[in-house]
Order: sequence, then C-alpha cells, then structure tokens
Amino acid sequence: MRAVVVGAGIGGLVAARLLQGAGWEVVVLEAHTYPGGLAGSFLHRGFLFPAGATLLSGFAPGGPLALLEDLLGLRLPVEPYPQGFPLMEVLLPRGRLLRPVGREAEGEVQRDFFGPRVLPFWRWQGERAGRLKALASRLPWPPEREEVPALLRLFPELLPLLPDLFRRVSRLAPEDPDFRLFLRAQLLIAAQTEDPYALYAALALDLPHLGPVRVLGGVGAVARALAEGLEVRYRARATRLLLREGRAYGVEVAYGGRRRGEREVVRGDLFLLNVPPEPLLGLPEGAPEDAWGAFALYGVLPFRVDPPFYRQNARERPFAFLSLFPEGEKTVFALSLHTPLALWEGLPLEAYRALKARWQEKALALGEALLSGLKEAELLFAATPRTYRRFAGRPWVGGYPQTHPFRFPRVRLLANVLRVGGGSFPGRASPPPSFPVCGRRGWPAGA
Repeated sequence: MRAVVVGAGIGGLVAARLLQGAGWEVVVLEAHTYPGGLAGSFLHRGFLFPAGATLLSGFAPGGPLALLEDLLGLRLPVEPYPQGFPLMEVLLPRGRLLRPVGREAEGEVQRDFFGPRVLPFWRWQGERAGRLKALASRLPWPPEREEVPALLRLFPELLPLLPDLFRRVSRLAPEDPDFRLFLRAQLLIAAQTEDPYALYAALALDLPHLGPVRVLGGVGAVARALAEGLEVRYRARATRLLLREGRAYGVEVAYGGRRRGEREVVRGDLFLLNVPPEPLLGLPEGAPEDAWGAFALYGVLPFRVDPPFYRQNARERPFAFLSLFPEGEKTVFALSLHTPLALWEGLPLEAYRALKARWQEKALALGEALLSGLKEAELLFAATPRTYRRFAGRPWVGGYPQTHPFRFPRVRLLANVLRVGGGSFPGRASPPPSFPVCGRRGWPAGA
C-alpha cells in the first residue's frame, strides 16, 4: 500500500512518519527546497529566518508535542524554557506586562499588574485548559461522521464544558479595559479572532504553561528532524489530483531544479493533503470571508538582545508581534501584523509597492516601541499576503477564526483523500498533535 503526502509541513511529515511506521510505502511531495512550510526556516544572505511560526510550545509532560515524540520514538531538537522564564512581554497603555513560564508565576504577575479581580478569570482558564488537555488524546476533533459514537461516549466528561462552547470569552473577562485589550491581542494570534468562544480561548491562553521551548537550529529544525528517513521529493509541485469513481488514483507533479520541465503522475492508494486542496481538485479558493492575511517584516540587528524574545504591541492597532533570535553578537527578528486580505487584492504593481512600503513603515514604528533600535536593522525585507500566496498556495494564514466551535473544514475530502496539518484544524496554523488527525482515524486498516 502506498501513501502520497502532498506538502512537507509539520502535519504532512507527522502523518508520513506514522504511516511509514505502520508499514506503508510513503512518498512526500514538496514544492519548496526545504521542509516545514509555514513552520519551516529559510536561509537568506547567510541568516536563518522563520517562514511563519516562531514560537513552539507543547512539550510539558503529557503535552501534545511530548506525546508526539513518544508516539514517533523521536527526540526533537528543543530545549525547554525553565519555570519563571520571561517568555513574552505585552505592551499595553498602562505599561509592559510579562507572561512568564509557569501558571503560578504568571498569576503573581497578573495580580500585581491588574489587581486581584482578574484571578477568578485565570482560575477558570486553568481549570478549563486542564480538562481539555486530559480529554485531548481521546477527543476526535474535528470529528468525522463515523466518529460521532466516540464523541457520545465522552459526553459525561464533556458536559461540564458545554456552556463555554456557546459563549464568548469576553463574557467571562473582568471589566478592565487594559485586561480586555491584553486578551484580544493574545487571542488574535492563537484563535484568529479577538473574541473566540470561551473553551477555545481557555486552551489558547495556556501557551506559556504547555512547555514552550527554544528550538536548536531554528524553528525549521523540527521539520528537518521529522523529514529524516522519509522519501521527500523537493521541488515537486503537485498540480492536479487524478480521480476515478470517487477516488484518487494519482497526482500530477511538475518538477523544478535539475528536473525542471519534467512531469510525472505519482500513483498511490491514499492521498494526504497538507496544502490547500481546491487547486488540486479544480475548485475556487475557499478562504473564509473573515480570514486574516499577514504582513511580516524580517531583519537582522547589529546587536544582541536579552529576553523576553517574544513581544507584542497591544497598545495600538494593528497589533504587532515581534520574535527575536540572537545569533552571536547579532539578532534575527520577525515582526508580524494581521492585515485585511481585501486591502491587497487586485492592486497594480505600483500601488502594491506603495502599500507595501507604507505597511513596512507602520510595522517598524510599532516594532520600535517594543525594542528600541529596531530601525537600525542591517538587512530588512517584507512579506505580504501576495508573498504567502506564492509560498503557501493561499494568501490567508492561521486557520479559521474561532467564532464558534463547529467552524472547521471536513477532513475526509474523498474516500481516500484527507486533509492534514493547518488545513484540517481550526484556529492555529498547525494542529496540536494531541488531536492527531494523523494517528487516530485508522487509515492503515480502512483507507
């Protein structure tokens, strides 16, 4: 039996390794020259930059990535941040708020900054996040029709959580303007909306307590470790799925690099899509109407910075998120802003360049408030939704805005064609492996 994985993002690579471990022959097709997709790293003028994702968490004991390591029998190249480490700093109108690693440490900081009235909110958040993490490995999500019985069996455990499926987190937050601004800015990153439903918000806000890590060798080192031992064909762009009687039997591939001009039909019994499926099926692009695009500014600073290495400007809009990566006596940075997709559509080249220059100036001003000296960058370049369309096959990033709990795409597209990775899980760009779309659906027996 042969599985064809289209796209060497994290979801595709994990699925490929699991299938290979189950005895399948697996081939992975990747249009770029390195693995990871938007959780990869690219080399530019001698420096390594993150393609999209910059912060990795989930390695706490029992956490999703720790469970994934055990499942694959693999140790990823990461170094945990210790308890109390100053992970993230959020700039608010009343000052700078730190988010340290560890629930107790953060509780003390929150109380000192906002006052004791925010503590009941954090007790609710911690309790709900704990319940969700306990359920995660058994919860089929997003669910397929055949998985409804499994959901029903979990109903007694899910029952206490149901109220928070149908109310927004803003209904639970205390009436403090700065605290609400803090929540909106943090949740926009993780949930792609400023006011998600409460249950999703509880887990999204748990990021500092899930086991955040420093990735040795850049974020893309995780993808490189997952790709080892797999047959990954780089510069292999899938152009069309070939169908017969409701099933796929092959995918057309156009090669680049040394094989430029060559085309091939790669045949298989199972097809996993870690890329937007619409182009492969001849369908129009399926971006949600309220999806966000990203404007990212990359650069190299001629000095080394101290932690926190992640900083967010929530004092003014658009919220800016700064990630810092010291390299010797210099520092690589990535500064990202949410941007409306419609702003970038249909522009002629001159208007596009002018808009890009304005956003670059805006991003630098927001970033300078987070780190003085950002404008001294020796190397500076930007990415827009148009860049992401070329790179990732879609202009929008980050998943579906989590405005309600049933907002997700179907995983099974055809009898033997499934989505994996960011396209199969709502909210974030990559699905937490605690909801292993690549390990719980019984593919080796039933695909």
